[in-house]
Amino acid sequence: MPSCKVHNVRFYNLEPVAIHCMSYEPNYRKLALSRGDNRIEVWDFKDVPHMECLLPNLKSNSVESLAWCDQRLFSTGLEGFVVEYNLLTLSIKYQQAVTAGPAWCLAVNKEKNCLAVGTEDGYINLFAITEEGLTYQKIMDKQEGRILCIAWESSGNMIVTGSSDTIRIWNVETGHAIHKMTTGRDQRNKETIIWCLAVTDDFTIVTGDSRGELGIWSGHQGALLQSFRTHTADILSLCVSEEQNTIYCAGVDAVIYIISHVQVKADVWRWTKTYQRRIHEHDVRALAVSGPRLLSGGVDGYLAVSSAYPKTCFKYPPLLQNPAIVVCREARCILLRYWTHLEVWKLGQNTDDPHPVKLLVLESAGGDPITCAALSSNSRWLAYSTPLATRFFSFEHHVDGQAPLLQKVAGLPEEVGPSHHITFSPDSSLAIVATNSAELIILKLGEGDPMVLHSFQPLESKLLKDRIFLLEVSNNGKFLVAADHLSNICVWTLDNGKYFCSLPRYNSAPTALGTQPENDTLVVAYADHTVVEYSLESRKYTEFSQRLTKRRPRQWLNKAFPVIGITFDPRNCDIIILYDDVTMHVINKTKDLPDSEAKIPRLDSSHSDSMDSYPFHPRVNDPQHALHVIKKYKHLVHLTWLMGDEVVAVEVSPAALDEQLPPILKKKRFGM
Repeated sequence: MPSCKVHNVRFYNLEPVAIHCMSYEPNYRKLALSRGDNRIEVWDFKDVPHMECLLPNLKSNSVESLAWCDQRLFSTGLEGFVVEYNLLTLSIKYQQAVTAGPAWCLAVNKEKNCLAVGTEDGYINLFAITEEGLTYQKIMDKQEGRILCIAWESSGNMIVTGSSDTIRIWNVETGHAIHKMTTGRDQRNKETIIWCLAVTDDFTIVTGDSRGELGIWSGHQGALLQSFRTHTADILSLCVSEEQNTIYCAGVDAVIYIISHVQVKADVWRWTKTYQRRIHEHDVRALAVSGPRLLSGGVDGYLAVSSAYPKTCFKYPPLLQNPAIVVCREARCILLRYWTHLEVWKLGQNTDDPHPVKLLVLESAGGDPITCAALSSNSRWLAYSTPLATRFFSFEHHVDGQAPLLQKVAGLPEEVGPSHHITFSPDSSLAIVATNSAELIILKLGEGDPMVLHSFQPLESKLLKDRIFLLEVSNNGKFLVAADHLSNICVWTLDNGKYFCSLPRYNSAPTALGTQPENDTLVVAYADHTVVEYSLESRKYTEFSQRLTKRRPRQWLNKAFPVIGITFDPRNCDIIILYDDVTMHVINKTKDLPDSEAKIPRLDSSHSDSMDSYPFHPRVNDPQHALHVIKKYKHLVHLTWLMGDEVVAVEVSPAALDEQLPPILKKKRFGM
């Protein structure tokens, strides 16, 4: 690939938002996590982990605990409601009030027909889970003090709760506490808070408290079996492996301890501290297991996925769901989306004017979270959506230093409600909006009010089976491509809004797609690292795609990060560039594909990063095979061609994220 000039955008200063709680659904391999601003992210772990959707809760909706019931997601918080979410429309489905104010925790029983909620005033609320929603059943006896954590015993006849100084075991039928176990205190006037607990199938209760002590209790006897002073500060989270022979616990001191159930002599088993890992530097607030992998998150905002054998750890940064960046080729502008505001920058023209200029900062209405945003190629039209409404603006800026002019478009058609995807045609004459009501709307833009040119319902027509996950307009403006997370990919002709074709359905979710600028060829990357090339003109996979499917290096298939974007070199139609969080992958279709056991070469560059990946990607100056990598960035958010030999790369620096974090717990290391 010939050399190019790169606009390295390093002023995208996202704020890291802490992970507060997690819930993992093992049957469907989905992880739900909440962050400090009450947003909820749903991650798909069927193949390589990636964010499937984001639920942009408003500020007033506190999320203190999450729970899955098959594919239904529930939460509770300080407003005193149990909330079920509609994962199709990315909104609240309904709310059910609990007795006695704020709620701290909830749990679903093993039969998945009952949900228990623990409240600030010491009540346990029980709700029956039905297809229609939740039905109130009863409350248990009131206890003194708030209930901070809750779990079901496997038979569903008992519930275990944790509060200040006390663990209680409750009989569900009678509503009475049958055991009350006290923890003791380190200081007479300082209560011990039970922050987290778990219950195994043999009714062993595991608790973590504010003393940094892990307790293992017999649920049958209501007695302490073993205890470990594992941490120097509060244990905030714990979980048990799927085999229930390993306990993971972590908290304020950021160390993750692993406790294993081992046989010490014939018929004698004991829980024993086996090892520890320091994956995070700040408080770890949430843990979950996904098969052999441990999922952890906390104040630093990173979602860490680690395993012991083999010893691996991959950390997914606290970024917004793509697309968060829009590059306007014609106007040489870039749109940066933040959680509650937008920024528009003018990119430098040449060596005499290399510095970008900030043109606009637009705060969202009411400070609501921005779910999606777009800027037309000529930068005349700007649009964004919140959970409440979609807004369009006309935008004018001048090169002579005059203040930009932003004016809201008043006559937006009523069909255009809140949306989760917005994009513009390459000639800036059309806007395509994917609304939360599952409608795809094509708007005609001009001097007058926007006009609905076409609208269709992909779900009703059964072309798609889920909400739109990826939305793309071909570079020539001829086709509109939409994909859902169930791997249904449909194509419409943009001028008349008619259905054109569908790609063969694959068994993995698509994570990125792009169209060649010189022809009607669509490239799709899937979560299992399969990459296909599809000719829209002939409506079939290309010959290169068939060869690529048969010969993929194992090193490529073992990548830890999904492809998040695809771009093309306009100077060479045989070059495809795919990128993920840390790596750019360059495919040259004119060269031979490597063998499955071959190591993917790394293009040597004076601007490359350190030699940390040298053993895995041998450096070369002239790759002989079709696939090679470029490792230059840490958190690459967006990569696209601007024009000619100019490329725009948007990176979020790990150091910039770390600088915004609070101080960590001081702890002596090596006598220092």
